[in-house]
Amino acid sequence: MAGSYNDETVRAKLSALNDSQDSIVAVAQWVMFHRRQAKRSTELWFERLKESSPHRKLMLIYLANEIVQQSKVKNRVEFGNAFTVLIVDGAETAYKGCPADIQNRIRRVVEVWRQRSIFKPEVQAEIEQRLDSIDKGKSSGAAKGGLGGGLKLGGSFLGGKASDVPLEIVPLLKTRKEIEEKASSVTISTGSANTEFAKQFDTEHLPSPPVYAARLSTLLKTLDTADIAIKGAIDARKAHIRNIERILEQNKAALAKDEQIAADLAQKKEKAETTKASVEQLILEGMEENNGHGDNAGSSGDKTPDGPRSPEIEALTPPAQIQYEAEPPVLASELHHQHSMAPSAPPHLPEFHAGASELLASLSAPLINGTGLKRTQPEETNMFEGVDEDLMNMFKNEAQQQQQPQKKPKFEPPQDDDDEYVP
Repeated sequence: MAGSYNDETVRAKLSALNDSQDSIVAVAQWVMFHRRQAKRSTELWFERLKESSPHRKLMLIYLANEIVQQSKVKNRVEFGNAFTVLIVDGAETAYKGCPADIQNRIRRVVEVWRQRSIFKPEVQAEIEQRLDSIDKGKSSGAAKGGLGGGLKLGGSFLGGKASDVPLEIVPLLKTRKEIEEKASSVTISTGSANTEFAKQFDTEHLPSPPVYAARLSTLLKTLDTADIAIKGAIDARKAHIRNIERILEQNKAALAKDEQIAADLAQKKEKAETTKASVEQLILEGMEENNGHGDNAGSSGDKTPDGPRSPEIEALTPPAQIQYEAEPPVLASELHHQHSMAPSAPPHLPEFHAGASELLASLSAPLINGTGLKRTQPEETNMFEGVDEDLMNMFKNEAQQQQQPQKKPKFEPPQDDDDEYVP
């Protein structure tokens, strides 16, 4: 049995490991049976741990736990010493980047090691310190906005939140995760099966029939393991393809709906543009008809447009100035007669308009006629001949007062009691 141990066989055993109790115990017993290869087994275990998914990392931690505890019970120190060298880095590798539920399970395993003193105290303390450092770094990265927490695309698969991913993508992520797990198992199991097959059939010297039969039985088990792994990978890929096709069909239906809406909008836009062009044409035709009616009305003069006529604007001309005629001069005899008839009543002075006063002033001024000669006034001696001298002086004074222009009263606005400003 010791001759059947090799690296490919160990890798195949680790790839075929699942989370059932029987599987973990069976692989642990097989590894413990080859205790002389304890160092090589732990090295292959650590290599497989670094390239595994979070779920398979947990299975490998369970396997290590089973091996070290059973070895301690049976007082076999080979695996205890071999795992002591790698368990600190192994626990850190398995714990880092895993979702919270898997990290909690790894924490429980580490707590069992501490309670049962599986490893030395300094090794146990180093394991717990590494895990605590990972938790502190994760919390500080979350406080800084997730800069160190990885790309948050959904669920426990990529370290994000499920609410950040659309619901239609969640099944796709799950099947993708399963494909990655199956692909790793297929690579290891098929490699081991091909190697074992080449050993048994690509040789010129065949062993004895009993030995050859035992080797063929081992080969069949290896081939069965590889067959199970590849069938699981096929099923995972089929499920992934179904999810992709479902999303593709949904997007095709949405695309057809969007294209129908786009076509409907295009028809409505075309109809609106056609209607707009027709309305603009009607407006232009109406303007041409109005221009034609205006030209006909201006040429004939007997036709009026149907629309309302503009109001006529009255010319702004100042009102005509009232012309006053100058009264003829009163003879001295008539004035003497008026005073003799009513000597007690004061003479009635007519109210002179501004224009009349100016006229009298112009008549009394020494104007020059067109021939260059001054206008001569009639001699006063001829007018008041035979009249008393006192009476004549009174008449002259009255005549001079009448000829003087009367001053217009100056307008004075009414004085208000208050000082309110009036614009």
